[in-house]
Amino acid sequence: MNMSIKNNLSAMNANRMFNTTTDKKRKSAEKLSSGFRINRAADDAAGLAISEKMRRQIRGLNRAALNIRDGISYCQVADGALNEVHDVLNRVTTLAVQSANETNTDKDREYLNAEVQQLKEECGRIFRETSFNERLIWDSPNEKELIGYEKKRAVEDVYTYSSFDVTAANYDKVPSSVIRLSADAANGISLSWRDYNNTSYTTTPISWDELKEKNYRFKMSDYYGGPEGPNAGLYGSDGNPLYDHTIAFSPNKESSIDEIVAAVNGRTLSTSASIYVNTSWEGTSSQFSSSAGMTYSAAYASQKTDAANGTHFDSADDLFIDPVKHGNTNLSTYAQSTTVEEAKNDSTGWTFDFEMKGVGPVQAKCNSITFYSNDTEAEDEGRWWQWRKYSDGTPYKSTITRGTSADLKGIMNTLTGDHGLLNKNLGEGKSGMNDGVGTIEMRFTMTSATPYSYAGTSSNNVGNILMSFSVTQSDTQESILEKINNTLNGNTVLDISKSSANNDSAYINTLNVGKNTTNVPIYGGVCKIQIQAGVEAGQFIDIVYDTLGLTQLGIQDTDISTAASAGRAIDEIKKAHSIINEQRSLFGAYQNRLEHAYNINKNSEENTQYAESQIRDTDMAAEMVQYSTHNILEQAGSSMLAQANQSRQGILQLLQ
Repeated sequence: MNMSIKNNLSAMNANRMFNTTTDKKRKSAEKLSSGFRINRAADDAAGLAISEKMRRQIRGLNRAALNIRDGISYCQVADGALNEVHDVLNRVTTLAVQSANETNTDKDREYLNAEVQQLKEECGRIFRETSFNERLIWDSPNEKELIGYEKKRAVEDVYTYSSFDVTAANYDKVPSSVIRLSADAANGISLSWRDYNNTSYTTTPISWDELKEKNYRFKMSDYYGGPEGPNAGLYGSDGNPLYDHTIAFSPNKESSIDEIVAAVNGRTLSTSASIYVNTSWEGTSSQFSSSAGMTYSAAYASQKTDAANGTHFDSADDLFIDPVKHGNTNLSTYAQSTTVEEAKNDSTGWTFDFEMKGVGPVQAKCNSITFYSNDTEAEDEGRWWQWRKYSDGTPYKSTITRGTSADLKGIMNTLTGDHGLLNKNLGEGKSGMNDGVGTIEMRFTMTSATPYSYAGTSSNNVGNILMSFSVTQSDTQESILEKINNTLNGNTVLDISKSSANNDSAYINTLNVGKNTTNVPIYGGVCKIQIQAGVEAGQFIDIVYDTLGLTQLGIQDTDISTAASAGRAIDEIKKAHSIINEQRSLFGAYQNRLEHAYNINKNSEENTQYAESQIRDTDMAAEMVQYSTHNILEQAGSSMLAQANQSRQGILQLLQ
């Protein structure tokens, strides 16, 4: 055995192996304490590279999943805002339907319209200010991107907000035929018309700036010119206008002044005045009840003709119409059929003649008949009228039938044909029946034999008479014909008298301004938000939707100040509803898509994390075995090193 003092190779070898074991034990302890198999590149260079790449993916997928959750929240905010817009539009629909009902006054519609305008403002504010994380949802840099043009009417209908009462103070000043619109680019618009005295009136011009400021709605009386002006006849003794009208029209906001002028210049608003009076039958035992409506022109012609003789006014409430009976002149030339068969085959028409003071000979001719049933049952019994129901399903007590031809043959067929009302047992076995089976109404049009003149024009149109009588279960063809014959005969006097001095009205009717069009620009404004839904560049989910506002919804000019504009508003809100429905559906679809994307990301993150764990994490069981092995070897190495060091002690003993 080679023994040396200077180089104890056994000890050196034992020390080297001890250090190696100690180093392995330290690394094993590091893995056990850190939980990672790779704590430095030297532990597994390739594994570290793969692990770090996976870690990048894991971190990116986790953040992308959070991005997607933010995108879902973004869609939910937008959907919530659109839900409020839906509620606003529903309320506007309710108000528009209410305003369209003609039981409302102008003041009522002002109140209704005030709420509509505030609701529109709120709707616009929602689109302007709704945001997510201080990002406006409906703010698009592409909002003004022009994509084309659409031809639309330059001016919508010109319409009026109200009628006015005809009274003893203004009856001869009422517009007698039409109101003409005169427009030019320099001065604006003026109105001109004639009254029943053939006197002409023209308003002062209304400038375009003033029209725009008034939203193209104005009162005629504001431009009469005052009691001392050229239209002094339009003012009463108290200095107030005798009557007024509000005129309005709606130019397209893209229309130029020249296009507006072309649309309205020379157009006329038709005017009419009506008078409703009572009619009664004298010298007969008829069961008829009746009423009449006359054109104001006929009433005016009668009044003016008789005024010179001082014979017109029979009483304080008989303002325009004189009783028809003149001396012994009664109904005449009545086409009367005495039998049902004659009536069924008579095509001459149900007519009667009389005279009206100031108008002359007048003929009344039946042009329709209508049956109102009192039957409350809702089943179809093969009749030619239709059942109507209330919204809750309850049938009307009265159901309206069709009108028929005016001749006796057509009318009798209505009453007695295969499905005529008299061929049905209308009352048998029915609950809720009234005493009568129903009511028949006959409508007569009154026409003068010769035209009568008023305000420089002439007319044959006098008005209408409505006659009605009951039909009971006991009626027959013969009994109905007898009722009519007992009324319309040569011994009957038709008396027309006015019941009130305040139930006459004058109207200015809506004017369709024609097909003049303007080019309206169409903008393709869209909003776009990109959701970084993946770990790599360009892995976006694009949320693309329309820029919204009052203009895009088409309700920027919605107004319910009149029945006509309320009707238009109903259609405008319906279209706006459709747009909101489409956008809400789109946001809902995006939200569903994002939820799927979120699930995919979380799945990928989980499985990538598992793969990375296989590479990077410590297998604690296997590492504990290694650690135990290294611990034992370390203890053995320490013992071997101690024994190797004992060799020098042996040399010292030899030297002694």
